[in-house]
Amino acid sequence: MELKKEIDKIKKTLRVHEERISQLEKEESRPSPEQVGIGGIEQLAKKTDIKKEKIRDCFDLEENILTVIKTLGDDDNEKTKNISLLCLLGYKYFFRKKDLLSQEIRRNIAENGVPLDNFASHLKEIMPSFVRRKGKPRSPKTTYRLTTLGEAEAKKLLKNLCKRENG
Repeated sequence: MELKKEIDKIKKTLRVHEERISQLEKEESRPSPEQVGIGGIEQLAKKTDIKKEKIRDCFDLEENILTVIKTLGDDDNEKTKNISLLCLLGYKYFFRKKDLLSQEIRRNIAENGVPLDNFASHLKEIMPSFVRRKGKPRSPKTTYRLTTLGEAEAKKLLKNLCKRENG
């Protein structure tokens, strides 16, 4: 009798673990760039009236990671804000991700050679009109999301970036 209770307890624990693993796998599964990225580029190109090739020149897509590779800005403050807007726009269209972890935005900024010293204070300047923060500052779980106005600003920035590349 004691052994049967022990076995039932182990089975119950295993079921709970399997359910949790299944739930985590659903959260982790993101569409690949081949599935979403191409459609996202086409959709963004249509909305901004920019050629797909020009948009591809501004972003590097590798599996489920996007990196902003071209940006505008006269100083670190402006570059930080612009890269953040472009990064959020790219993830929204290419991977259908509305919320993005702050560490992913920070990675994009660092990849462009911009110091991360005043990251939070630079982003505060465009909150809450262009960007909304969810979570506590300095938390690894903090996410950012574009507002409607922020999306319009990011599209305008992308247009300016592509025009500059033409000229």
